[in-house]
Amino acid sequence: MNDRDTKALKRIVAHIENILDYVKSIESLDDFTHNQLVVDAVVFNLAQIGEISKHRISLILKDTQVDVPWHEMYGFRNRIVHDYDQINMNIVYDTIKEDLPPLLEQLRKLISLNK
Repeated sequence: MNDRDTKALKRIVAHIENILDYVKSIESLDDFTHNQLVVDAVVFNLAQIGEISKHRISLILKDTQVDVPWHEMYGFRNRIVHDYDQINMNIVYDTIKEDLPPLLEQLRKLISLNK
């Protein structure tokens, strides 16, 4: 893994940490959808994760770390950016609660293995 990959992974980790911090007091989908500031901040950070995963991670890293959902991260970004007014908040909320914590640990481990 090169320095650019390491920096990009650290940026993704920071965006995930931001999201998890924004929603730490959110206890339900209803709480989430009724807090537009949090929704906007989360969606922005998810879009950034997708951008970084597509444009800042080397093909070599993507090819060697096939268990990281690179394509899904960018695909999610596309849905957010191109259909912002029709985003399914159930999917966003489930992604935050179910997918981001294990992804965060996976990326932290990947960074630490390549120090």
